[in-house]
Amino acid sequence: MKLVLFDIDGTLMTTGAAGSDAMRHVFAELCGIPDGFAGIEMSGKTDAAILREALTYHQLDEAVVPVDVFYERYVSRLRLTLQEAHRPRRLMPGIPHLLEALAGQPDLVLGLLTGNFAIGAQLKLESFGIWHYFQLGAYGSDHHDRNALVPIALQRAQSLLGHTIPAQQTFVIGDTPRDIACAHVHGARAVAVATGNYPVDDLRRHEPEHCFEDLGDVPAIVRIFQD
Repeated sequence: MKLVLFDIDGTLMTTGAAGSDAMRHVFAELCGIPDGFAGIEMSGKTDAAILREALTYHQLDEAVVPVDVFYERYVSRLRLTLQEAHRPRRLMPGIPHLLEALAGQPDLVLGLLTGNFAIGAQLKLESFGIWHYFQLGAYGSDHHDRNALVPIALQRAQSLLGHTIPAQQTFVIGDTPRDIACAHVHGARAVAVATGNYPVDDLRRHEPEHCFEDLGDVPAIVRIFQD
């Protein structure tokens, strides 16, 4: 068996900044600081890490905004921003056709590895009708450090299947250098895709096992997992 873990934002979809706008709204509501994440790079980080970074930047104690309080209010706000008609929301090239093709492979388990809080991830995927493709996930609400998420996903795969999947048979698909790093630190394989903020040349410098402009060539992507 092989485990295929997908990042969400920039890899599967773009929500037209519905998530980041919801975070900004809640941060302003709780801290009184508008645009509190200005200057903070969000790509590839967990939501919890982004919150911590903003609190540090604004010299606020983490106790002022507990993660669980922020999480609850963020999810409530995200439900609204995802429904706003003006947002340029779309699935990335190849999605959902790639998910359909991979779901038909009996030796593959599809999962998520994302910095999103778990319920936020579910809301985003449900809004595009693709939540049902994923059998498990490791989320930003599990740990603030993205590099800690691969072992969490492997443990959940073991609980699901009743046996282990080696890290060497695990693939992390994502659009940032942080996706590549979190795979390699545990001996998993990285599949980089340049549908986010990083072009192919930038991603290749981090030496992923595979790198694509996008996931539109479904047969070529499927072949990766058949070797």
